[in-house]
Amino acid sequence: MPGTIVVGAQWGDEGKGKIVDFLSKDADIVVRFNGGGNAGHTIMYNGMAFKLHYVPSGVFQGKQCILGNGMVINPKALLEEIALIEKAGVEPHIFISKRAHIIFPHHIDIDKINGKAIGTTGKGIGPAYASKMERTNLRIEDITKEGAEETIKNALEMRKLDFIMRNVVKEDEFEQFKEDTAKRYALYGEKLKKYVRDISTIVQSALRNRSVLFEGAQGVMLDIDFGTYPFVTSSNTVAQGAFNGAAANPFYIKRIIGVSKAYATRVGEGPFPTELSGPVAELLRNAGKEFGATTGRPRRVGYLDLFALKYAVTVSSITEIALTKIDILSTLKEVKVAVGYKLDGKPINQFPASATELGRITPIYKTMLPIEKLTLDEWKGLKGKTKEDLPKNIRTYVHFIEDYLGVPIKIISFGPEREDTITYG
Repeated sequence: MPGTIVVGAQWGDEGKGKIVDFLSKDADIVVRFNGGGNAGHTIMYNGMAFKLHYVPSGVFQGKQCILGNGMVINPKALLEEIALIEKAGVEPHIFISKRAHIIFPHHIDIDKINGKAIGTTGKGIGPAYASKMERTNLRIEDITKEGAEETIKNALEMRKLDFIMRNVVKEDEFEQFKEDTAKRYALYGEKLKKYVRDISTIVQSALRNRSVLFEGAQGVMLDIDFGTYPFVTSSNTVAQGAFNGAAANPFYIKRIIGVSKAYATRVGEGPFPTELSGPVAELLRNAGKEFGATTGRPRRVGYLDLFALKYAVTVSSITEIALTKIDILSTLKEVKVAVGYKLDGKPINQFPASATELGRITPIYKTMLPIEKLTLDEWKGLKGKTKEDLPKNIRTYVHFIEDYLGVPIKIISFGPEREDTITYG
């Protein structure tokens, strides 16, 4: 059965959680392949909003959910999230890769100091990935096996000088810090032990005869290699990240869905060519409830950037688009989309690799007709219809995006509930 990868096609916060939750009904397994608690999904379940940061959205569909080896995990935060899911009356069918890396307190401390310049979430993600690449970090298997407490102590002892130099801990407090951290994390490991598996064999086996849905965190424009570096996250957010972050087999991947809002948003620092300010920005932000699920920070908002979106389609091999929050555009009197860039006044053909250059971009806009304002019932009445049944201006907007990108829009989302979704093809 075909495997499907879902990625954010912008700067994150595109509504991936809802789309994955919607698609999960037809999946057997949902796998998260990158990132950590810096990602946030808001899922509606029984009329209530649940914010998930680790567990894939499919958990509320009763699906087997897997946390892949490409993730970095704060055990305390994950246990709290599992407790939240259980409190909602849902049995969390969760497997955690034994190869996923651990976020320790020192990672969070370092992130809060070093991450300010680029606007990170301060969750310790970057420093945890850095420790992974330095080969000094521990993995889930290390805190769930016998003798975990001693293993943790030894790992912390090896970094004693580094911690002291970075002011993570004072020299005379290090021994107590080491003892407390080891005891605490060994206890976390004991509680998580029942969920830990070698997920590579599970995923590879499932792809042969079951439906597997791979879920990415953040968005393509925040990819460590292809994003607006250095204003990016610390993992591969493109679809290809599923291959090394969750043992996906390219042979079985038949759909790569890029999730995009009908406009654009960004959280944190970094260039954002179509960013709006003033009353129009506030109108769009408030109508779309654009506040981060992880940080609560107001999101920067702007017009849809098709030049950037086409770049995301290309580097992530996206085969189709899920367009979210299209109903929010009806709050604007004028809708624009960026169809090209000028760098220092001259048109360019390729998306800039340099964040400095991207900061000097002037977008080339096309003005679209205002989007029709539909009631929720009118939106729901479009289910089961074709794209040609959409109101004129919405239909024009959708077709223009498809023509520009060269890939179809197969999902349109117009509200937070699972059923507020229209599918085509």
